[in-house]
Amino acid sequence: MAADLDLYRDREQSFIKHQFLTKYLQAAAYKTLQGHSPIFNFVDAFAGPWRVSDDAQYSDASFDQAINTLEAVRADLAKNGISGLKIRFCFCERRADAVARLRDYAAAKSKFEIHVFSGLFEENLEAIAAKIPDGFTFTFIDPTGWNISNQKVFRFLRDRGGEFMLNFMSDHINRHAKYEEVAASFGRFLADAQWSDEFSQLPADWGNEKKMLHLMKEAMRRHKVATYVPDFSIMVPKKERVKMRLLLGTHSSRGLEVFRDVQEKIEKQEMEMRHKLREGDNPQVSLFSAEDIVALQQKQKGVGCKVNRDRAEAILVDFLKRRTHASPGPMFNLAMESVPIRRTHLNNLLLEMRDRGVVQFDLPPRKRVPQIDTRIALARNKVVSGVASSKQC
Repeated sequence: MAADLDLYRDREQSFIKHQFLTKYLQAAAYKTLQGHSPIFNFVDAFAGPWRVSDDAQYSDASFDQAINTLEAVRADLAKNGISGLKIRFCFCERRADAVARLRDYAAAKSKFEIHVFSGLFEENLEAIAAKIPDGFTFTFIDPTGWNISNQKVFRFLRDRGGEFMLNFMSDHINRHAKYEEVAASFGRFLADAQWSDEFSQLPADWGNEKKMLHLMKEAMRRHKVATYVPDFSIMVPKKERVKMRLLLGTHSSRGLEVFRDVQEKIEKQEMEMRHKLREGDNPQVSLFSAEDIVALQQKQKGVGCKVNRDRAEAILVDFLKRRTHASPGPMFNLAMESVPIRRTHLNNLLLEMRDRGVVQFDLPPRKRVPQIDTRIALARNKVVSGVASSKQC
């Protein structure tokens, strides 16, 4: 971790962003290439390079990390007898100097199928689509702000039917959401010129960023580009403030599970990094190691912590209140989309809820957790109060 992080001095949040992207890409590629499709397309909508430290190899740029990650998966599968796999790369960039560097990079990597597009992403969508006519497509959308016409982008994503990851620039959006001067650009970002009407009707105790995040997720669902839109917050490295959020758009419940699995691993890296940055060159003498402190932080506010289990329980109970019974799948998907929690946590949570008399269900012999067809219901005569709405950002 330390060697890679050295390339990200003063932009440590990008290190976490790239760690999350590559870990998710790896899992998605294995899942896709082993049965779903022999073709995997990676589209980098704002490829850069941006503020890279490794000017020779671009090892701290998203496009180089994507190539290395996906090629490693392809090579590993080929070694294990899965041949005929194809990976395509489409890199789009509007700045002429960066486009020139991308083309030089592509020429040096001639063994890969790399297509470079010059100009705005939304103005290159037809040309990009022509280069990836089939296969599974993963699109990485990492703008420096929100100046993107998503009406066109959403159409492209819907037609591809794959997955995408959007870097939602929370810090910038939070500061500018109420500025009248940027209302039109936010309308393009949300694919809704009348967005401010709904914005003004959202709960008064929600901050600007939470409102905009809610509107973005609703827009994605409305345009049918994703069934599930979980998010992972990345903090300002040395402050208690959200810098950005990575939003996954997927129609797959398996993609939702992988997202939360990856989040648990990457949040640990982020906590370790932030702890070391706060200590700087003069670490304080402590009874606890850095690993102990990070473990405590994860237990307090990480994936599957008590607060998130309580939130998930409220969602499960609310779901069951409107039904005589339900199988775990739909409930778990709703909870995992809304709350940082994994499927294993939810299985254990249901067992705890049964022990407390909140729900009831039977397990087959020798099975320890609910199965795909387990019928779960609220316990008879159980009065549940204070249940939160299942509709979360």
